[in-house]
Amino acid sequence: MESIEIVSPNPSAPEGHDEAMIAAIDKANAGPVGDNITTPAETVERPEGLPEGFDSWDQLAKAYADLKAPAPETPAATAEPEPSTATPDEASKALESKGLDLDEFSQEFDRTGALSPESYDRLAKAGYPRGVVDQYVAGQQALADQHISAIKGEAGGADEYASLVTWAKANLAPAQIEAFNTAVNGSLEQAKLAVNGLNAQYRSAIGSEPNLIGGGKAAAADVFESTSQVTEAMSDKRYRSDPAYRARVQAKLLRSNVF
Repeated sequence: MESIEIVSPNPSAPEGHDEAMIAAIDKANAGPVGDNITTPAETVERPEGLPEGFDSWDQLAKAYADLKAPAPETPAATAEPEPSTATPDEASKALESKGLDLDEFSQEFDRTGALSPESYDRLAKAGYPRGVVDQYVAGQQALADQHISAIKGEAGGADEYASLVTWAKANLAPAQIEAFNTAVNGSLEQAKLAVNGLNAQYRSAIGSEPNLIGGGKAAAADVFESTSQVTEAMSDKRYRSDPAYRARVQAKLLRSNVF
């Protein structure tokens, strides 16, 4: 008689069992907590002979190209021309050797206060670029300013000189004015001498003749008879260092009529 084996079904797993088993397996496979799993970086070999600081020949080529590229131009600062120390005689001879006349350019500058583009062009063709010309002009202007300041200083300053000239125009004869102008446009010493002489006449005319150091008035005959006598008296070193001597010369000049 055949027997029938009765197999009992497995009991159902408790709730949550499967999830717990899966978590346990995952934990076992994951390794220790906190370990970071990194993938080894791919090692790139540097080309042989490549200098340090570059990763490729392309980087080196770019750096070399940047180095050879011209630097951006910066605008040159505009500066005032440095005054030239060349004298008018030197400039005149230099221009004459190039077939040019300094007086022509000087007259143009005196008339208009500047040189024309045509004049600059002629000078440039002769070998004198604008910068050189401007340096010479600046030097001559500086000397002229010093010359004028020294002349006006002999009259006591710009205001006093203006008063002196105004008086001269109204009171001197044309020949006297012409002689004064000629002297003023001469050397500095001639100009100073002329201003001193005219100033003496001016002070005498307006009644401000200074008293003599010793008191009283000098004899009428005690006067300068020529400009050379005035020059000689003023050239004496005492005129600069001795106030009493200088006062006597000025008083004598007041009584003279040599201009």
